[in-house]
Amino acid sequence: MNKVKTQIPYFTLLILMVCCLGCGSKTEVTETESVPTGGFQSFQIDLKGDKKPFVDLIQSIEITRLEETEESLLGYVGQVEFHEDRMIIPDNKGTFYIYSKTGEFLNKFNHKGEGPEEYSGLTDIWLENGLIGIHNSGKSINRYDLEGNFISRERLDERAAHVHPYKSGYALDKNTRYTQDSLMFSLVTLDDQMKLDKTFLPFDKSPVSQVAFSPSTLSTLGNDLLYLRMMSDTVYRVTADSAVPFIHYDFQEDWYFQPGIEEVTGSVYEAASRKEQVWFMYSHIGQNYIYLYTTLGPRKNYAFFIDRETKQSVSIESKTSTGERLDLSPIRWNGDQFLISLRSSHLTDLLDQLDQEQSSFTEGTTLEEIESSENPVLVSVKFK
Repeated sequence: MNKVKTQIPYFTLLILMVCCLGCGSKTEVTETESVPTGGFQSFQIDLKGDKKPFVDLIQSIEITRLEETEESLLGYVGQVEFHEDRMIIPDNKGTFYIYSKTGEFLNKFNHKGEGPEEYSGLTDIWLENGLIGIHNSGKSINRYDLEGNFISRERLDERAAHVHPYKSGYALDKNTRYTQDSLMFSLVTLDDQMKLDKTFLPFDKSPVSQVAFSPSTLSTLGNDLLYLRMMSDTVYRVTADSAVPFIHYDFQEDWYFQPGIEEVTGSVYEAASRKEQVWFMYSHIGQNYIYLYTTLGPRKNYAFFIDRETKQSVSIESKTSTGERLDLSPIRWNGDQFLISLRSSHLTDLLDQLDQEQSSFTEGTTLEEIESSENPVLVSVKFK
């Protein structure tokens, strides 16, 4: 007909601040025949192909307001976690907003600080047995209930770029750091005692870059753990004893890390931008579809919608009817529906381009309330 909205404000800002030295990942696998969506797949991605307006990809949308009060002013929504009848929305200042599933504001909390029951930063966030789990800037894993009460804290002996629950322990992205001071593995797992368990994807050169990018390199698909390490074009699926190639994004000559480029002698970001080649990407992988985001530099970002069964990909043009960039943020797949957040003023423009029967509102949501609010809205998109 696809780390992603074509431009992502907080991520673009992060990119502009980053100037890093590092070892780039070469293309790690080659094109294969089409296989079922449960096995390895490689997708050819064409940066030079025609773009299709985002609105033309939509079959239907369901809209949920996020109630605006003096206590719930949201500037940006990039992550939503669901538990029973609640939604948990973190912001980049350390505040967690708790909403009902229909968008009523319930409460919020912020425990940012340096105390034993606080967090200095929110590197990764997840839900774990009904509790909010936080990877606290490489220092610890903190847990809180949905009322904001501190539950527990586990110290991390291994600093990591990203952390994600895995089986009874955790998976750690170590692509930019040594493990136990000398071991060189991109991905490791910890057991339920927080001790080193398995190691995956060895590398033979010291990690020069110490930059950790947001969003996370670790994600899940069903019961599978997926890993897309920084500056790589291959998503790995972690099994009991190995990390195997699962998804490959084939940009051909538009991929910066061509064979023979072993080490970057200058800024990856600057060099790739000059050549207008992809050097960074992330993706939201669903059972049947993928939403892929790539960056070539400032204002050179691309998003693609990929059908995993047909292997067809479409470059998305995310603009309003007046040509303004459509300010949407990708969040997650829920089955075949993709959840995004959208600036409330841009929702009106999107609705004007859709037929009336293509849109619906969750209980308690009205267009009048959305138009009078500055909070983003949640939009669940079903693609054609």
